[in-house]
Amino acid sequence: MEFDLVIIGSGPGGYKAAITAAHLGAKVALVERGLPGGVCLNQGCIPKKTLLHLASLIEDVNGLQGRGLIGPVRGDFMAAMAHKDEVVTGIRNNFTVWLKRLGVRVFIGEGKLLGDGRISVHPVRNLNSPECDVPFTDKGKLTITAPLELKTKRIVIATGSTPRELEACPSNAREIMHSPDFMYRLDHLPKSILCVGGGSIGVELGFLLHQFGSRVCIVEQGNRLLDRPHIPDRASAVLERKFARIGIEVRKNATVAQSQIVDGKVEITCTDGHRDTFEHVLVAVGRRPMTAGLGLDEAGVALNPEGFIEVTEHLETSVPGIYAIGDVKPGPMTANAALHDAKVAAANAINGNILHSNYHKVPTVIHSALEIATVGLTEDLAEQAGFDADVARSNFGGSGKARAHHDYEGFIEVVHDAETGQLLGGCIVGPEAGEQIHMMSAACQSERGLWFFTDMSYSHPSWCEELETVIDPYTSAFSKSGKEVFRPGIFARHPK
Repeated sequence: MEFDLVIIGSGPGGYKAAITAAHLGAKVALVERGLPGGVCLNQGCIPKKTLLHLASLIEDVNGLQGRGLIGPVRGDFMAAMAHKDEVVTGIRNNFTVWLKRLGVRVFIGEGKLLGDGRISVHPVRNLNSPECDVPFTDKGKLTITAPLELKTKRIVIATGSTPRELEACPSNAREIMHSPDFMYRLDHLPKSILCVGGGSIGVELGFLLHQFGSRVCIVEQGNRLLDRPHIPDRASAVLERKFARIGIEVRKNATVAQSQIVDGKVEITCTDGHRDTFEHVLVAVGRRPMTAGLGLDEAGVALNPEGFIEVTEHLETSVPGIYAIGDVKPGPMTANAALHDAKVAAANAINGNILHSNYHKVPTVIHSALEIATVGLTEDLAEQAGFDADVARSNFGGSGKARAHHDYEGFIEVVHDAETGQLLGGCIVGPEAGEQIHMMSAACQSERGLWFFTDMSYSHPSWCEELETVIDPYTSAFSKSGKEVFRPGIFARHPK
């Protein structure tokens, strides 16, 4: 079988690359060795968002007791897990249906590069359903029955990543878990759990379990939670304060030094000398790329010392015509970044290397006790880039919608250049931050930049109108200053 593009991996990156290439008129094949939809659909974004929505509702409703609602709400963890499974299965069952409408062929099997544009697809052990192009079963187990060889002009590798182990606390998929074990194997609400790692997985799943009634402790080896360059210190500090208020213990500058399982519980000793016992431990200390068995060495695809596939700014590997996207290459290991990569790599594979990747344009969103979303440059990153960074800040205390919802913890900050007024990025912490950040992203790519927010006509009351409120004093001051203002946002496209 011959195709214009073959994609290995069906997570958000692979799925989006298939759609993008199909829209460009290409004949596309998608190869997946596991559950369709990859980590995002089956273990990550979708199940987490489903569960965290319920966790947030528990907090919202209980926060309105005596304000028109009567009677506390408590969570049913196992019912929530069953609801999560139903949501995931519903999406997965439609996976090939959606792709088939675009003419994308799907093969469930193990893909391997053979060189010269050839890819072998072998049946996956214990998956015995008939071959492709029909809806998946409820377990996503649809596969080929005999080896195939596909021929193609271009290849996109989108095989994703898997959790890293922690030597001092090795997983056994029962008492000591990774996030896939949490989603697939957890059959009860833990009375207590230690989250090792204060990144997105730790703060999201830790908050989730707390809301359903678990005792939660998070240990983070850095000096703050969410210790990433694109997340401001201020956002981490607000989240840490809320965790302290609701009863989630956070131990910073520490990790697990020793662990042992005694009578079905995990006894741990931290590097700061703290000792405790938990029913479960969730290890979330990062992820490593999945490259084994792909035939990369034979095909001449280069890896960096950390095991990631090396790529150019066009996301092309060391072998012309082979691209890599998402977690399998260096860069942010998020679904949002994979979706960005997919559009860049698919367009470059079909039309030539025209597009460049730029992760500053990709929003980062964390859904925990507070929703946190960022895009573009933080104040620190802007200063490192040589800008005279200034920040317009406001909290949601003055927002009519926030007051109406009785949910006004959080803030907005908009980063811009103090000399020229150029919009550089921003951060939103609070209700619907992950939706509001798209306004910030659009402004960063607009010819109007900071003035994009003043051009808009808003619904009132709304969350997004606070973006205009926060920058009004600054745009007004620039108008009166006599300075030469540079209006386009930092990512605005300019005609050649």
